[in-house]
Amino acid sequence: MLSTRQGLTRREVLLHVAALSLARGGLSQDEQTLPWSDLPPPPPSSSGVGMRFTDLAEINEFTVPNRQFFVLHHGGVPRLDRKRFELHIEGELERELALSFDEIEALPKKELTVCFECAGNAGVGSHGLVGNALWGGTSLAILLRELGVRPEARDVVFYGADVSEERLRGNSYPTRFARSLPVADALGEDVLLAYEMNGEALSTEHGFPLRLVVPGWYGVAQVKWLERIEVVDHRFMGRYMSKEYVTLRGVRVDGEVVHRATSVGRQKLKSVITRVTRRPDDRYVIHGFGWNDGSELESIEVRIDEGPLLPAELARSGSRFAWTPFRREWTRPDKGRHRLVSRAVDASHIQPTAEDASMYKATPWENNGQVVREIEIPG
Repeated sequence: MLSTRQGLTRREVLLHVAALSLARGGLSQDEQTLPWSDLPPPPPSSSGVGMRFTDLAEINEFTVPNRQFFVLHHGGVPRLDRKRFELHIEGELERELALSFDEIEALPKKELTVCFECAGNAGVGSHGLVGNALWGGTSLAILLRELGVRPEARDVVFYGADVSEERLRGNSYPTRFARSLPVADALGEDVLLAYEMNGEALSTEHGFPLRLVVPGWYGVAQVKWLERIEVVDHRFMGRYMSKEYVTLRGVRVDGEVVHRATSVGRQKLKSVITRVTRRPDDRYVIHGFGWNDGSELESIEVRIDEGPLLPAELARSGSRFAWTPFRREWTRPDKGRHRLVSRAVDASHIQPTAEDASMYKATPWENNGQVVREIEIPG
């Protein structure tokens, strides 16, 4: 029997505090963040644009403040009324259900720190389509098991309230944003129906009143403004599963390159250097974050110019789906321009170079190549 609130353990709290301390990097008033030499300023925020980047160089916290967390939407931002809201759960179930927001909020509560990245996060805005937050809500698995998933069920489809226009063979029609998960993944204990972000009610731009949080998966799976869940007995072939957010990757078969298409799914191993700081005593520190699909992160290394890979100090939070802050002291760097890059390693993968990551890939999604940064050390 679950309690009404599944909070963090004492160990996890202590690890979170340690991660926060390293993320802040001991920043003092006199510490200076150096500008990147190869990066234009991020585009300005605009309510008329469906995208806003997180300026990772400004993030000194373990979790990204809600107002700085990246935003991306495809069909505008719907305005929903909490009092009139209902979540409909239907399809291949022994019984169907409609829940008001108050009924959802009364269910056992669970909190998870989860980092997710937009599958198209590559270069623009300093790879700022990624964020880490503490999400609060209720476990989807509890509801699905209570309703009884039928043996023939294959996918669970999640429909948002946001609507966009889809065109097909010269015709256009409105379509709701929808993504699906295989039943086994939807029944994972950590998939949340979330209504809180960093201890606050979801804002409208982040999916108020209810959104899906799927730890370890790219941002497209985190359906906002969630209104309907349908369990189906077939593979769901909606627009954002079979037409958009599809990775076309080539593999060598008998000496030839054959391209195969897959829907964007679990996050790939990645790390990014986010800033370099200069302390009053003329010491420099390289900061960044690393993340993946929840697999154990073994190490993050930093290379300066053509030098060797150097181990970075990691701040492990105890939350397997959170990002991991890292830092590396840079002692007495030479004046002038330098190239910096980080490489993450987990139990199964090594973060590839940018060239290796894009080899034979015909689409921009799921780009996890090493990110090279350039910076000028003042004379």
